[in-house]
Amino acid sequence: MSSSQILSTYKQLIRSLVKSSKRSRITQMQENNKKQMALLTYKKIGLMRQQASNNAAVSKNPHSVRELHELTKKIEELKSSNPGSLKTLHFYNNSSRLRQIIFQDLSSSETALNKRLQHLRDFAGFVKNQLEFEQLVERYNPGLKMDQEEKVKRTAAKVGLQVPA
Repeated sequence: MSSSQILSTYKQLIRSLVKSSKRSRITQMQENNKKQMALLTYKKIGLMRQQASNNAAVSKNPHSVRELHELTKKIEELKSSNPGSLKTLHFYNNSSRLRQIIFQDLSSSETALNKRLQHLRDFAGFVKNQLEFEQLVERYNPGLKMDQEEKVKRTAAKVGLQVPA
């Protein structure tokens, strides 16, 4: 057994881990963007209320106008951002630690190395199959990831009704 086999198995494992974590990382980034937009919108509304409650001379304060413009700009940037296009999603965060674990103690006996190699292959296969399982569950059970409002709309549509807006 050579280190090239271990290296190829390591690469296969990294690819599997990147693919499996990509979707959840995108979802997490989208949720973070929503939270940031809500926070910035709240700040913007507060600033607008403050300007409205003060007299007209204070509301023309260049600092508050600039701050309002910056908040609007940040909100628009978050709305137009696409977390799925980030290049950081193509990398596994803990690859150096994983590499250290895999390549340590390569001077062991041949049977121990074969067991380790088979274990790594099995783990890579498990991660790949787990991703496929999650995709199939989502495809054939679409209601699992829906929020309550969407479920009500779809149920009403099945019986020919529409939910009022």
